[in-house]
Amino acid sequence: MKYFTLEELTRSDTASIKHINNTPDESITEHLIELVEKLLDPIRERWAKYCDDNQLGNAGIRISSGFRNKELNKAVGGSLTSAHLTGYAADLQNVSGSREEFYQFLLNFLKDRNFDECFIEKSSTSQWVHIALYSIKGLQRRKVGKLYV
Repeated sequence: MKYFTLEELTRSDTASIKHINNTPDESITEHLIELVEKLLDPIRERWAKYCDDNQLGNAGIRISSGFRNKELNKAVGGSLTSAHLTGYAADLQNVSGSREEFYQFLLNFLKDRNFDECFIEKSSTSQWVHIALYSIKGLQRRKVGKLYV
C-alpha cells in the first residue's frame, strides 16, 4: 500500500456523527489491501504520469468512501449488494482535472484489466467515481457507466 491507508479506506463522517464502529475484520482488511494493490495504487501511479504529461498539477486522489459495514451502509443509503460491504470498492475524487477527464482516464486504464465496476456517480451535492475490484458475489463484470443517485 503505497499511496493509500487503511484509515482513509475506513474513515466516514457519517460513522463519526452516528457513532458507528466501522473497523474492518481481518478478512475485510485483506480485501482492502488487495483493492489497493491491484487497483488503487496502480491507478494513482498512472494518474500521476497523466497529470504530469498534461500539466494538470497535483495528482492526488481522495477516497470519499471505502469499506462500509452493514450499519454504516444502511445509514448512507447504500445498496444491499454494495461491494463497499466486502472492502472491494472505493469512491474516488481526483484533485486535478475534471471528474469526466478522470473517468475517461480510468476507462482507458481499465480496458485490459479485470474489475467489477467503474461509474461516475452524482448526487445533488457531489460527484465521484465508484470503482470496485469484485462484486459482493466475487464477480468481475467490467461494468461501466454513469449513475445519478
